[in-house]
Parts: sequence; structure tokens; C-alpha cells
Amino acid sequence: MGKEYFLKEFRQERRIIHCFQHVPFEGPGIISDWAIENNHNFTFTKFCEDYSFPSIDEIDLLVIMGGPMSFDDFDTYSWLKVEIEYIKQAIQANKAIIGICLGAQLIVNALGGKALHGHTKEIGWFPVQFNKTELDKLGWDMFPDEMNVFHWHGDTFEIPQGAVHLASSKAYPNQAFLYNTRVLGLQFHFEMDKRAIESIIKNAGDELIPSEFVQTKEEIMKNNHFIKQNNKIMKVILGKIINYSNKS
Repeated sequence: MGKEYFLKEFRQERRIIHCFQHVPFEGPGIISDWAIENNHNFTFTKFCEDYSFPSIDEIDLLVIMGGPMSFDDFDTYSWLKVEIEYIKQAIQANKAIIGICLGAQLIVNALGGKALHGHTKEIGWFPVQFNKTELDKLGWDMFPDEMNVFHWHGDTFEIPQGAVHLASSKAYPNQAFLYNTRVLGLQFHFEMDKRAIESIIKNAGDELIPSEFVQTKEEIMKNNHFIKQNNKIMKVILGKIINYSNKS
């Protein structure tokens, strides 16, 4: 009887994490590894293939990845408007959501906020400063005051109404936000491991035109020692935010 009770409790903790992936070379990185390690189901909608959407009721955490397209490329990518509407419905259903890079910009659109074309590309390992006051209020004490994170973007966003501003950088003041304790937008990439970084360089390396906020391939790879700390924080975030899904 004790064993049956344990198995029942264990099964109750199993969650469904669904990932929106926009291009083959920008996947979930260590997020899928974390899901497997913690016995969660990990499923995909891949817009670069034939795609379908799960029922919102079926998922516990929605992860929205980045991609080379802009948040307003509606004529080229007909699914963008459909995706934004799905995100809006997931927010209304109190689902936990993490949007990364383009994914964060799409969350902003779903919330009625403003995603914007940026004034410069920000690519490589650059420091962000965290809003420790707000993060500590949330119990997210794993963040330092500042750390180097991996960037690859040219667009940005304004912090949506009702959201908490969490991070900034020299290039862009709005790098992260949290809405309603369970919807997280990250302009940068905690999730990328060495293989993921190599993949995006291979497929989008023509963007690596060195400037104040764009590093060379060599500079990026030389700084890959930052990956471990980034991945560690990503896993802690996942463990925290998934427990907020469906809670009022």
C-alpha cells in the first residue's frame, strides 16, 4: 500500500511541457534535458514543419523559443498571428509560460504591449543587471546583481502593463519581465548549451558583423565558460515557474 501511494504521488507531479519551436536550429536547449531529468512529458509544435496545437487544457508549461523572423513578419509567416492568439489564451487560462528572445516579444504582443525593432543587434556574451529587489520579493534569490548571458537578437520590447521589470543591459534596458507570477519573458538565452550555440552560429553566422554589441565567433566560443551558470539558473527557473501553472 505504501508503494502504491508513493507511485500515485509521483505521477501527480508529472507535468506536460509544450514547446513552440520556430526554426530547426534554435531548439529548447537544456530545457528539454531538464524535463526528461524530472520525468515530465516534453512535446513540440514545430512551425518549420507541419504543425498542430495541443489543447491548452492539456499543458502545464508553454515554452516559446526564438528565431530569425521578426515579431511582425505576418506576411511571410502566416502562423504568427495564430501563435500569438494561442499565447493570449494560455495566459488567460493561467498557464505557466516562458518566452525566450522572439518568444518574449510574442508574449508582449499577446499582452497588448509593444515589441519594437531595435537600434542595434546584440549578439554574444554581454552582462545584464538584475532587479534584485523584485527578484528577492519573488523568492528568486539565485540571481546575482549582474552576470554575463548569451544574446542573439535585434528586436526588443517595452515592459507590458502589469508586468515586473527584471533585467537590463547596456544595449537594451528591457531584457526580462514577469507577468502575474507565471509568465516570464527573457530577451536573452539561459537555455543554450555549447551545442545550441554552435548550431545558431552555423545557421545565422552571417549576422556576426563585429561592433560594440556583436562579438565574433571566436569571442563567443572563448566565453563559453559562462554556459554552466546560465544553464543552472534556467533549471531553477523551470522548477519554480512550473508550479505556478493554473494557480489563481
